[in-house]
Amino acid sequence: MKKSFSLILILFSLLSYSQKENIESSTRKFIEKAQFTRINKDWTTIAEFKSGIGEYVNFYPIEVIDLKSGEKVNALQLDMYIKNPDIFKTAWVGIDEIEEFITFVEKNVVPNLELKFKDKSSEFIFKAKEMTFSYFIYEKTRKITIKLNSYDNDKILNYTFWTETQVDKIPKLLTVLNKIK
Repeated sequence: MKKSFSLILILFSLLSYSQKENIESSTRKFIEKAQFTRINKDWTTIAEFKSGIGEYVNFYPIEVIDLKSGEKVNALQLDMYIKNPDIFKTAWVGIDEIEEFITFVEKNVVPNLELKFKDKSSEFIFKAKEMTFSYFIYEKTRKITIKLNSYDNDKILNYTFWTETQVDKIPKLLTVLNKIK
C-alpha cells in the first residue's frame, strides 16, 4: 500500500512538473535559470493597445542576457494592466514562438481587418505558452482579446484584456514582432 501511494505521489509530481514546463515560455525558463540577468527593452518600437477604461497591453522587443555566461536571447515582452482586479502582469513570448506569431498575424489577421459579416462571426486565435491573442469579427464589430495564460500560482488563472477601438493598431504589433526575429 505504501509503495503504491509513493509511486502515485512520484507520478503526480512528475506530471505537475512537466505541465509547468509546457506553459512557461523559453524566455521565462532562461530568466529563471540565470542567477544574474539583464533585460534590455527597446522603447522605440512598441505596440500599445488601450481600453476605454484605462487598461492596456504593451508589446515590445527585449534582449535578455545571462550576466554570468554572457548568453543572450531575444524575445517579446508584454506588460498588461487590468483594473479588475487591479493588477500589472508581465509575460513573454519566446523567440521560438515569434515566427509562428508573425505568420499568424500576417496570414490570418491583417487580411481580415476590414472583413464584415452578416449574421455570422469568425475568430482567429493564436496561443503561445504564456499568452493567447485573438481577433474576433461579428458583423461590423471587431475585437482584440489578449489573455495571459496561467503560468504561476495565481488564484485567477487567466488575466484578460480586450478592446474594440484599437484593432487598427495590429500592424504596429507586426512591426514589433518583425524587429525581434
